Amino acid sequence: MVALLFFAFVFGLLYPTPYRALLGVESVFLLVLVVDVVCGPLLTLILANPRKSRHERWLDFGLVGLIQTLALAYGLYSVWIARPVVLAFEVDRFVVVTANEVDVAALPKAPQNMRSLPFFGVRQVGTRAPDNSDEMLKSLEQQLGGLTPAMQPDWWVPWQDKIQDMKARAKPLSELMARRPQDAQALREAANAAKADPAKLFYLPLTSSKVKEWVALLDADMKIVGYAPVDGF
Repeated sequence: MVALLFFAFVFGLLYPTPYRALLGVESVFLLVLVVDVVCGPLLTLILANPRKSRHERWLDFGLVGLIQTLALAYGLYSVWIARPVVLAFEVDRFVVVTANEVDVAALPKAPQNMRSLPFFGVRQVGTRAPDNSDEMLKSLEQQLGGLTPAMQPDWWVPWQDKIQDMKARAKPLSELMARRPQDAQALREAANAAKADPAKLFYLPLTSSKVKEWVALLDADMKIVGYAPVDGF
């Protein structure tokens, strides 16, 4: 029952589709669950002794339960700090950013309604262009070190401000299906799941720090209607 509650919390609230696949949380969840379940029988095997008094046995089982609870709490904390919090449009792609990837020191410099990270769900933002050549060079250096504009709140702008840029960068889904015929069926199924005509959809690459081979399916208004595990580059 605890595992089911943990599962519902992680995959229902923190990592809905497609973020669980983009961030590889399944393996972390399984590891936490295995460690927590193994802790009980293993520690009981080590501590159990029929010659112990009832008080000693209750103390042992209480300690085992405490260790399991602490292991689960640590697992939940690890999953929490790595939860997806931002979906950013960055030049020609969408980038999923986790809570521990955000430069929190720059949050006060973000637009007024973006100065805190959401507890649940993912905030959609755009990213601005560099203000000058010096800022562009600095940004390139930071990106080489793994810090992209999507991770820097002082680079965020409202999602709606970048709709025209999205339209300029998005390509017809039919183009990707023709270019990657081996993935055409997966793209068609993603479009069908969105109850949309593939011929009327567009796409942009969807990436994270762990996975690059996904695309987001878009309608004519650049609203995301679906996802597919296909390389969009």
